Amino acid sequence: MEKIIFIFINFGYILIFAILGAASLLVHIPKESGMEYYIRARKTLGWSQIMMAIYCMVRLIIMQHHGHFEEFWLLCIFTLVFSYMTYVSLLFLIETPRYLTKNFFIDMIIPVVIMAVIGAIGHFYQPARIVVEVSFGFIFTAKCLRMFYVCNKEYKICQKDVDNYFGQRPDIRWIRIAIYASLALSIVTMLSFYVKEIHLVFYISIPIVYTYVVIKVINFMPATLERVRKVHAEPEGKEDEKEEKIKDLVDKIAPKVEEWVMNKGFRTPEMTIKDVAMQMGTNHNYLSTYLNKHLNMTFQVWLNTLRVEESKKILTSGEDLSIEEIGLMVGFSQNYNFSRWFRVITDMTPHQYRRQNS
Repeated sequence: MEKIIFIFINFGYILIFAILGAASLLVHIPKESGMEYYIRARKTLGWSQIMMAIYCMVRLIIMQHHGHFEEFWLLCIFTLVFSYMTYVSLLFLIETPRYLTKNFFIDMIIPVVIMAVIGAIGHFYQPARIVVEVSFGFIFTAKCLRMFYVCNKEYKICQKDVDNYFGQRPDIRWIRIAIYASLALSIVTMLSFYVKEIHLVFYISIPIVYTYVVIKVINFMPATLERVRKVHAEPEGKEDEKEEKIKDLVDKIAPKVEEWVMNKGFRTPEMTIKDVAMQMGTNHNYLSTYLNKHLNMTFQVWLNTLRVEESKKILTSGEDLSIEEIGLMVGFSQNYNFSRWFRVITDMTPHQYRRQNS
């Protein structure tokens, strides 16, 4: 009876994940400029679902000849790759691909290789299996927590950009739910092999969570497409009028912006566009339009560019200050954000810039 249930569940998973993968890959996406990151998100998510369907097929085959340890080993390797691809698809969705290339080996290749090697040791040397299974749990949990941390950080930054952008932007709050749900599911997946009593939670939660994620990603397409088309659309006969309005706005706002920058107002941490506009004595919608249309920047990029430029002066001034102290001086409340934005803007870390220009 137990074997029949096992086969039934895995056949069900193969069907569910094959459908979810096919939906992600095959539902039509308009190939318009600006949709590149969304397309990458859909493809990454789709192939992750197909990979999970393949895992279930392999599981049906291999479990006929091997036992609990091999099942655990196989699950850990597939789930490492699967969870990484899920998180990556969410990073593409919020358009933060700068993270992906430099950390690909740290977050996927290295953990998978380590898992494969220690699993092989446990397979051929049975007395080491208890230590190996504990190692599986440690590596898997550390990797999932790291990916959760990165995605949550990037989500918060993206959400702040959305909040500080003038105009209608897609609602991305559901992405945070998906990030937390992926973490919870990863934990349940691992615990299910240590605590048999939660197997039912494991079997039920997996298709529910990933069906939710796939549906939300597919339904996110119209909002993304609308935003992209708005950016590129220019109403016929109104270009000159629009340019004239922007020119008038620039003439009014530019002196206030210059004065605020000269007074180094950007050194105050945790500022929103409303705070800055209030200090300038203007409307935050006007300021946002000025930044987006005239400087071609979002508020967050503009503010942090000012902070980084100021930090470059301090870094090369010869003052005996630590990187953390300089970050605080220019308005970054967290050293992580200072280093991150410095690298984005200059393609080097504050330490590298100081060494190169000292």
